[in-house]
Amino acid sequence: MARAEGILRLLLVDDSLTDADIITNTLRGAGHAVRASRYDALAEIEQVLTSQSWDLVICRDSVATIPPRELLTLIQRLGRDIPCIVLASDQESIEGLFATGPQDVIEFGSNKHLQFAVERELQNLFMRRLSRRNERALRESEKRSRLLLESSRDAVAYMHEGMHIYVNNAYLTLFGYEEAEDIDGLPMLDMIMVDDHAKFKSIFRQFSEQSDTKPQTVTVQCLREDGTEFTAKIEFSHTEVEGEDCTQVIIRDEQQTATALMATQELVLEEDLVTGLYNREHFLDELENAVDKAVKDETDSELLYIKIDDFQAIKESVGGLGACDAMLQDVANLLQKELIEGESLSRYSDQVYTVIVSNDDDKHVEQRAEIFRGVIDNYVSKTNGKSIDLHCSIGICRITESVSSADLVLDNADKACSQAQKEGGNRVVRHPISQSEQDASGEDESSMWQDRIQKAIQNEGLCMHYQPIVSLHGEEQELYDVLVRLKDEGDTLITPDKFIHYIEQSELMADIDQWVINHALTSLAEHRKKYPKTRFFIRLSKQTLHKPEFVDWLCKLLNSHDLDGAALVFEISETAALENLEDAKATISKLKSVGCEFGLEHFGSGLDFSHSLSQLDVDYLKINGTFVENMAKDSENQAAVKAIIEMTKQAEKRSIAEFVSDANSLALLWRLGVDYAQGYYIHEPSENLDYNFEDDDL
Repeated sequence: MARAEGILRLLLVDDSLTDADIITNTLRGAGHAVRASRYDALAEIEQVLTSQSWDLVICRDSVATIPPRELLTLIQRLGRDIPCIVLASDQESIEGLFATGPQDVIEFGSNKHLQFAVERELQNLFMRRLSRRNERALRESEKRSRLLLESSRDAVAYMHEGMHIYVNNAYLTLFGYEEAEDIDGLPMLDMIMVDDHAKFKSIFRQFSEQSDTKPQTVTVQCLREDGTEFTAKIEFSHTEVEGEDCTQVIIRDEQQTATALMATQELVLEEDLVTGLYNREHFLDELENAVDKAVKDETDSELLYIKIDDFQAIKESVGGLGACDAMLQDVANLLQKELIEGESLSRYSDQVYTVIVSNDDDKHVEQRAEIFRGVIDNYVSKTNGKSIDLHCSIGICRITESVSSADLVLDNADKACSQAQKEGGNRVVRHPISQSEQDASGEDESSMWQDRIQKAIQNEGLCMHYQPIVSLHGEEQELYDVLVRLKDEGDTLITPDKFIHYIEQSELMADIDQWVINHALTSLAEHRKKYPKTRFFIRLSKQTLHKPEFVDWLCKLLNSHDLDGAALVFEISETAALENLEDAKATISKLKSVGCEFGLEHFGSGLDFSHSLSQLDVDYLKINGTFVENMAKDSENQAAVKAIIEMTKQAEKRSIAEFVSDANSLALLWRLGVDYAQGYYIHEPSENLDYNFEDDDL
């Protein structure tokens, strides 16, 4: 989005009016129409950052009450996409100021440098805003297209090489199927009577041989799922889906009446039938609107993601979801009574309610979240003669211009809510600023974690957990993923996601690798005395890939434990492997030469899957867990997982799905043909190697 009328909206953090005028005149001299405001109090700056739109912040390092680090942390916490340039009082202080995370640091008085940097940052800001606007426009266009297809009276499908890859609701209804998955991958010929196969294939072959062929039609006898027949006119036309050539198919039942056609239309209601609140569809539209307003720099808002704690146990104790309806209605009534102007309440799923708050004051929103939490905490439900003491966890995510999609807002709020439940539930957690932002302002915290990890390595402050990897369609194996944990006070263990980003660029990563391998081989050697087929998956950092002596060290360690390389599968993330391609290829080659196998984890993170496969000689591909989580409810994630599995099979590799969290996802993965799976639904990580692979009935 371009600046309004070419005006540069400048926020100056400076306690000198004279110096502020010098900066403003310097920018005006470069041709900018500057509208500047000067502040020297942090509270005032927070207020204007949330209430007004800005294109640039210029901060003097000489303002004693507002150090640059505090200002940049504030901008990041508020989620504002505003470039910030720090003006240093002298040349000696420039290097230290870069660590605070600004877009540039310039010595005060270097006017040409300032003019150049401002022009560069404004151009970058314009491109980011334009990109967000285009992304929004593309999503809206795709959404409208999908809605048109879903609401079409005509039965529409897309086929690739004669197989269904997409069907709309009218198509499912026409052929008598309930779910799109029931027809996904089914050949078109299976839905046509045998007597008409020759006729259909002849016309379809003529149509397919020429890419510029006009739409063609054929009338044949079609076959419904229940075995009944009907006469249909089928129209073929060429199209593309996600850049791949395919065929659009439109089928019209010539015997179907207008009344029957109308029956295929589903009226999308805004009201949830159980609670009477707005339903999921209405909420998603509201969330899209809120994101749109933030991206357009109109106003920010916040999302509350409210989830009933221990819902599965509650559902089982009262006799199932049907018996919970009265309780869910009561919760809806409680929340609705607390609503105030500017808040929109919806039921998102079985145990999840959402509130969009049209307010960007963090303290106000957190107070509102506590009110919602409290009203549920104080309520005791009477269901089927049982008293249920209800609690909830609430995740908060701020909706700002730097958040480009409703999916990201939902994901962040869900993660914050999950964190609240991990901490014991019945609490409110706000989604933090992104890790890249934390890194810009967390140098001290990074040093603290590095010192702590270094001491843990030296003083046995680390420990290992193991998670089984089970076969679905792959060769039967006894595989464990080796996971590291940091010991905290008492019996608490800290998982790597809490600390690894603070050390992932340091040589400590190689030290952790050596600690894990050393202890893992000791454990494996002992375990294989009783279970000789057990093998370990062990992660390697990019730092270890750089060490040419690593494989020699490993071979000596294997010999000392009387183990061979075939007992180990080493893995590295796809992105790390591609960033260090030559080292990765060399290390993989050496490891395979001593019998080890190799895998890529987080596969699918890169832009080009095929590039990774062509460059790296690996045996296993671990599908990016973000695709697998909740894939049973997300068609896009399903499509990504399916594509990766198919590519893995074509490349004759073995696929592993991590983060399997529910039965539906596991069933879907089995149907898609994944080789192996791991996740909390199958077995949580444990300090013991106690999984019974022989009784595995997955």
